Amino acid sequence: MKLFKCQSCQQILYFENTVCVKSGHRLGYIPETATLAALEPTGDTWRALGTSGGSFRFCANAEHAACNWLIDASSSESLCVSCRHNRTIPDLNIVSNLEAWQKIEIAKHRLFYSLLRFRLPMPSQIEDPVEGLAFDFLAELPHANGPRS
Repeated sequence: MKLFKCQSCQQILYFENTVCVKSGHRLGYIPETATLAALEPTGDTWRALGTSGGSFRFCANAEHAACNWLIDASSSESLCVSCRHNRTIPDLNIVSNLEAWQKIEIAKHRLFYSLLRFRLPMPSQIEDPVEGLAFDFLAELPHANGPRS
């Protein structure tokens, strides 16, 4: 996995980082340019340092600390190119489900990073119901009589 540098202070950053510990800038991944960008707020959107123009917003799954990818602010999409492939996620009101889903999302985002870099096709099942890719992240249902032995 590629290492990145903060556009504000040149601190080394990792793919999953959401804040630069040196400059304090919020970070977001821009899949179209394969850039982990230091961000500055501009109202309800974000501007990426070191880029010319353009404003972004975070994927809706950022509110669950499950995604740090950005979407062009003018897009009608609420989910990033990776999260749009989620067909099923577990009940996030259960803390253990949320924690497990966050870990799985790290691996899935790394997969999509590679798919994008290799320029491989990755239609979702919504775009291509026959050959499209979809992820079903499932969890065991709680037992009515307590845990199984």
